Order: sequence, then C-alpha cells, then structure tokens
Amino acid sequence: MEAVLIKNDRFKYLSEVAPPPEPKEAYDSWKIEDSKTEADLILCIQPSELKLVKNCLTAKDMWEKLERTYQSKGPARKANLLKSLLQLKMETGSDVRDHIRKFCDFIDKLQDLDIVIDEDLTSVMLLYSLPANFETFRVAIESRDELPKLDTLRIKITDEWQSRADQSLSKDDGAYAAKFENQFRNQRFKAKAKPKETADDRKKEYSEAA
Repeated sequence: MEAVLIKNDRFKYLSEVAPPPEPKEAYDSWKIEDSKTEADLILCIQPSELKLVKNCLTAKDMWEKLERTYQSKGPARKANLLKSLLQLKMETGSDVRDHIRKFCDFIDKLQDLDIVIDEDLTSVMLLYSLPANFETFRVAIESRDELPKLDTLRIKITDEWQSRADQSLSKDDGAYAAKFENQFRNQRFKAKAKPKETADDRKKEYSEAA
C-alpha cells in the first residue's frame, strides 16, 4: 500500500490537515489531490474493509483509521486473520487469480505479526481452499513425493485454471459451429423437399385468382 502511495506521490496527503476553505483555488486543488489519495487507499484494501473507512472525510482520516485497526498485534488480530485464512474458499467459476491473491495477502499479514506457517501446510491449505472441481488436480499434487512450494503451486494452479478455461471456450465455439451447420443443413433440406411448381399449378392459381 505504501509503495503505491509513494509511487503516485500521494504519501504527503496522509499527514496533511485540510486547509481552510479560503482561498478557494488552493482548497479545491488540495481537495482534488486528497480525493485521488483516498481512491488509491480504497484500491489497496479488501472490499470487506471498506466499511472501516466509509465515514472518513479525508485521506488522513482513512490512513489513521487503518493504522489503528491493523497496527494491533494482539491475540484478537491474529485470531481473526487465521480464521479468515482457514475459511477462505474459492467459488466454482470465479477467477482463481483473485482467490490466490487473497490467500497470499492473508499469509503476508500473518507474517507481519510474526506468525510463519509451515511451507507444506501453506500449500495444503491453498489446495483445500479450491472448489470441488479441482479434486483430481489436488490428488495429483498430493501424490508427489514432495509438495510444491507456494510460489510454484500458485503457477501450477493458475495454469490448470487457464487450461480449463481455454478448453471450455473451445467447446463452446465447437458447439456453436455445429448448431450453425445443422441449421444450414435443415434449411437446405427444406428447400430441396419443397415440390416444384408446374405449369398446371400456375394456371390453377391464376383461374382461382380471377
């Protein structure tokens, strides 16, 4: 989060108190930059954390609120993070990259609190946070002599998910092509099956119309 703020030259607005409303030009300029800083902060936090800062009026207020919330290294903070990590489950059909990002974010926050989870256990936890349609993949990984490290496992899971997505897209394209071909064949069959109009038929139609 700090890296993003520094890169965008927003860090100074985390300590600046709102200037007086006059002169208006200076205040409006500050307000624009402060709003951009607020946006950077919001983009750096989880959607579930938005309620923490919804009543904050400035970027400074938001930063101080987040600091008070997350600087605590007490048992309650550790318990909440561990609980969130253990309960994290990916929904079938969702983006596995977002899921892995959330998982690793919890791991990083726990490490900041001096809680380091065993590497094998971390890999197992990530595997079992995947939905049921990853069961075959999970069994294949667990049957190895050694579990892959987290960074390696992240790549393997993402590759597996991408491969499935590509296969699903290919099947959809094939099904659409088959449907279009069947419709075309049916139209040709109907055209061939339609009896040709004879001279007698045309005479009959003319006499009926007269």
